[in-house]
Amino acid sequence: MKNNSEFIDINIDSGVCIITMNRIEKRNAINSQFVVELCKAWDIVDNDDEIRVAVLKSADTSIFSAGADLKELIPLFRNEIGPQNKFDELIQDINYSRKFVRKDKVRTKPLIGVASGYCLAGGFELLLCCDFRLIEESTIVGYPESTIGLLPVWGGISRIGQVVSRAKALEILLDSKNISVHELKNLGVVNDIFQLENIDNIQQEYIE
Repeated sequence: MKNNSEFIDINIDSGVCIITMNRIEKRNAINSQFVVELCKAWDIVDNDDEIRVAVLKSADTSIFSAGADLKELIPLFRNEIGPQNKFDELIQDINYSRKFVRKDKVRTKPLIGVASGYCLAGGFELLLCCDFRLIEESTIVGYPESTIGLLPVWGGISRIGQVVSRAKALEILLDSKNISVHELKNLGVVNDIFQLENIDNIQQEYIE
């Protein structure tokens, strides 16, 4: 069964829900519509009794997500402009931000995140909200927000702090350098590193 929106594609088959981010022309940059559509995907997973496991991935293996669409969201969050559409209005509710990164309630169905290409800023926060995190060996990962005076706003601070020491968490958050995927594996931040040609195999392994 398919249930697609503009930026998020959903395919449900044999108890598995594949959630595919598909705003490729913008490098899966997260705007208000993206937030709302992904929140709806979480609802589908929660409310469909046939679904036992979900996967979050990108439609293009060269990009998981480059993070927030700063051009759209920064003026909105700084109240420099008012809501421009229904999606902007919806995310004024702080509960949407919590729900977006699955911090609004306890969920019982595992979510597998499969990242490759670029996984930066809010994109990294999305990967961190997954229960199992699989990452391709050449993936570019990091929190570049500090270079423009910002910090992660979608739960990245608390989640990275739950996995590594406080000192290491601060280093990752405040140092704008990319993080080695092998270091992430050694720190316990990700579960597995894979080669791109094995992406389907490792995804299926964790589903099963």
